[in-house]
Amino acid sequence: MKKLVFVIIILVVVTTLFAGGNSEVVRTIDEWEEWAQLGEYRPAVDDWDAIEAAAKEEEGSLVVYSLSSRVFEFGRTFYKKYGIKVEAHDITTPALLEKLVREQNAGIFNADIILVDDIPTVYNDYYAEGRMYNFIPTNLMDVLIDEAKTAPLNIHHYGARGIAYNNDFYSEPPIDSWWDLTRPEWKGKIIMKDPLNSGAEFNTFATFIQHHVDMEEAYQDEFGEELIKSYEVENAGYEFLKRLMDNDLILMADSGTVMKAVASPGQTDPPLGILGFSKLRTIQEERLSGAFIMDLAPVTGFRTTTIMAIGPFSKHPNASKLMIKWMMGDDNPSESKAGYKPYHVIGNWSLRTDIEEPEGQKPISEMDFYVEDADWLYENAIKVRDFWLQNQ
Repeated sequence: MKKLVFVIIILVVVTTLFAGGNSEVVRTIDEWEEWAQLGEYRPAVDDWDAIEAAAKEEEGSLVVYSLSSRVFEFGRTFYKKYGIKVEAHDITTPALLEKLVREQNAGIFNADIILVDDIPTVYNDYYAEGRMYNFIPTNLMDVLIDEAKTAPLNIHHYGARGIAYNNDFYSEPPIDSWWDLTRPEWKGKIIMKDPLNSGAEFNTFATFIQHHVDMEEAYQDEFGEELIKSYEVENAGYEFLKRLMDNDLILMADSGTVMKAVASPGQTDPPLGILGFSKLRTIQEERLSGAFIMDLAPVTGFRTTTIMAIGPFSKHPNASKLMIKWMMGDDNPSESKAGYKPYHVIGNWSLRTDIEEPEGQKPISEMDFYVEDADWLYENAIKVRDFWLQNQ
């Protein structure tokens, strides 16, 4: 990993409690890595007694930037367990990443823990430039699936995006293909979070472009005829996006609004919603009427990846390591799930093999999802975004 290439000057002044001393210290990133035991100085085996003692006695707090409001829940349980205060920030992915780079470029390093999705951007523009540090507890490595062991950053969980419908109004799924969303009868009745304000939603649609051959075959299967693309539209993936937007796609600021618009009971003509599968937990908790369509062509949906990392020049690296282990389910997750509990719901998939699936959920390996291709999405994001803006 590159060593903070975004910091032009070699020495950075950081006001902190390094090594327990309250003073202004000049440190290089290499000195910080050695002090924090990260990067090249990461030990082969974590000493959790020493980590916990330092976290409690020398640090006592930490700051979490999170894409999810569940940060307040696992922050509370972490404080209850360890007595370490958590300053929690619930921020959308684009705003979080913008805030992080703006602060770091100004020499401000507030974030200890970063929980975020949009791995194409995160891996290529943040991890590669030293803006995030990987940490996977060594004692949990054996219970992780292979992909989690080799990913650039610690994968906290998988999620997914799909199509939700109101199962109070519809006795069965009203569509069986993503192309159905472009039919006249669904004009103005498709709702989703604005993809330009969400990495997961944006990557979902970009992935349809990557798999444009599948999309063209799905069109022919659905309509029984060859797809005739619009003038200067490159492939079936772009054509799908264009027709969807031409069908008066409704964009909302947040997914909670989308979920309630779809799943509120008593509706006479509810819309379909493109949503994260994890919203099933809220549908159940609030006794709404929503379900996801599980049999769709060419795929049910799109798998997303949420990572967690430690920020460079973290003032609380030991508390951060302890928090990451807590968020992963801690040492024995079979009963309490520890800090992973808020995520042990239908629509989220743990990367640990010793955490069973929530009741009624299939393993991620059995789901018909497209998977984020971080490199392809990164290379094509600008082109897809420009197309979206031109046709919106």
